[in-house]
Amino acid sequence: MDDERAIRYLAEDVVYLQGKDLRFAIVHGGGKEITRRMADAGLTSKKVAGLRITDDATMEIVEEVMREANKEICSIFRSVGVVPEPISGADGLLVCERKPPVLVDNGGSKKFVDLGRVGQVVRVESRIVLEAIERGRVPIIAPIGKDKSGMTLNINADTAAGSIAGACSEGFVLLTDVDGIYIPGPNGAQLAPELRISEIQDLVAKGIIKEGMLPKTEACVHAINSGVKTAWIANGLRRYALRSVLSGQDHGTKIHG
Repeated sequence: MDDERAIRYLAEDVVYLQGKDLRFAIVHGGGKEITRRMADAGLTSKKVAGLRITDDATMEIVEEVMREANKEICSIFRSVGVVPEPISGADGLLVCERKPPVLVDNGGSKKFVDLGRVGQVVRVESRIVLEAIERGRVPIIAPIGKDKSGMTLNINADTAAGSIAGACSEGFVLLTDVDGIYIPGPNGAQLAPELRISEIQDLVAKGIIKEGMLPKTEACVHAINSGVKTAWIANGLRRYALRSVLSGQDHGTKIHG
């Protein structure tokens, strides 16, 4: 999201792959810009297990940044010939509830931390995405949800994407700013080209997969458990990243059951 070229690369790949009869929905984030806006407002950004603690003031910034990011992405996609469909998850797509407090290790002692207005997806109204795709559009989705009381909730973009993929898709590609999942090797950390869910669970238990990579791997596992055939974590800063993943030329870390 910090590199406009990366968004353009993605849009160009979508155009190319649409010509191969593939269809896409895009779920975006905006985390770094949210952190910057919070700092400008004198707010401290805190994360637990890769999830941002979200109070009311933070939520206002989240919603503002997501609106702007969605508009920017739609504009870039439109410029290369894609017809985007801007969608906020809060407009009925992502039915959520507040995520319960998370148990964290606090210097040897464990405690529960309340994440505030952070949501977990209860249901995805997949028809909203699928109907847009049937109309020849590419849904561009902001990861904000609502609970049954109508309160908007901040959803980690990886988490939202995994839930939407699980409800709508055969494949899930999570593009980030690293090449994939790194694991210990004989000469230090090395990229894992392929992992099974059982291996991921072991790496999480050992603390090898942690922090920002936690929600990414959890999203992939959720998507696969919901029916997605294969998931990938790959570097979206590289040109042709998406088409390389889907052609098998360079797939970052491939995850399967």
